[in-house]
Amino acid sequence: MTMKEPNFAAFLTSFNSDLKESVTGNLTKNYIITPESILKNQFMSTIQNTLTAFSRPIGDTFLMMEADLAGQYLKNAKTDDAPLLPFYHEGKFHYRSEEYDKLIMCPLLMDFSQTESQIKSIYYQFQSEDKITPYIEDTIEGMRYYYEHSPYHLFEFYPLVGINPPAHDFEFLKHLLSTYVNVSHTFHQSQTILDKPFYGIKIYPPLGMNPWPSDREEMKKVRYLYEFCQMYRIPIITHCDDQGFRGVPVKEAWEFTSPSSWRTVLENYPSLILDFAHVGKQYSQNIEKAFSAVQYRLKKMPTSDWFYMIMDLINDFDNVYTDISFSATLSEFFPEFLNYYNSITPEKQEKLKTRVLFGSDFSVNLLKIESYCAYYSKIEQSVFSDDFITNISSRNPIEFLGLKELQLSSPPKGNLLSRIFK
Repeated sequence: MTMKEPNFAAFLTSFNSDLKESVTGNLTKNYIITPESILKNQFMSTIQNTLTAFSRPIGDTFLMMEADLAGQYLKNAKTDDAPLLPFYHEGKFHYRSEEYDKLIMCPLLMDFSQTESQIKSIYYQFQSEDKITPYIEDTIEGMRYYYEHSPYHLFEFYPLVGINPPAHDFEFLKHLLSTYVNVSHTFHQSQTILDKPFYGIKIYPPLGMNPWPSDREEMKKVRYLYEFCQMYRIPIITHCDDQGFRGVPVKEAWEFTSPSSWRTVLENYPSLILDFAHVGKQYSQNIEKAFSAVQYRLKKMPTSDWFYMIMDLINDFDNVYTDISFSATLSEFFPEFLNYYNSITPEKQEKLKTRVLFGSDFSVNLLKIESYCAYYSKIEQSVFSDDFITNISSRNPIEFLGLKELQLSSPPKGNLLSRIFK
């Protein structure tokens, strides 16, 4: 995204009357500001580097990411995470023991459209602004710009469209799904932008979406979304750490984001393809959580309650995934995850290694790591085995997207969803 996509007015509404709680929830020191960054005088340069990336048009950002992998910026590297050689050279992308012809890029759009309650809380009230449609158009234009100007043509795009149901009426939700979501599950031809270019859905609960709401009209919308995604095997990625952009107060955002809020959804829609981003990392653990995590600290395993909730959902359901985006910027993530992996039964290990996905969270991850290239390098240098990295970066994502020789059976005659949701 660029700086024009987020709705900063909505973000301010997440600062409720409890100022201490809001500041703690929105500006957790372990998320952006760490003792290490302060001691090394890195904080201001980190912010400047991040804002520089966000200030560029989307198409330029894609070209910048590709140029980084090709080594164009390596001379500027100031950290040990930088690779010795560019990842892209001699016409191939080189990673560990493998060579790749293409990188599938999955830009995840966020729907920053304001909800009705956010509009009613301010003096200058205007009709809710549709933020997702222009963002979709900008992303399509960015992909087109990349295809026209890339010297390497390394990237192929399979983006996911952001949808925040509380911000739209039922008919607009149906319009988004029918207009932009591709249900073919086929690889598209090289350098092609399809009429329906989005291959999945991006959900961001902290903007105000309750995965299983009590309100009847909101329930109708999310049920339609889940029915659509389950019927056509459309994958969903949901934000799952306790930081990031918010449109509701902290406690409400955490309630909606918690993996526990999705269990009822999965019980009702067991075939739903659902990925919990960031492996459920929690930066704002309070005293109670910190106390309960002592046993995990002693074992040098992840301490987040949400992490273990996700692991339980992976064990209980056959189509639940998690991804390592942003969390993989933390050096301790890799040994902690591996220690957990080694602590579970062989049966659970076999399932888990097919349910973890690579993810970057670029450009947000620049808050924690110097560059897109350095992020790849950190994972490459990790304690993960070659086979595990091939799984998370190639086999599992293809399976998650439904592109691995998967063909849908003939869709039901007529519009079943329209008949169900009148």
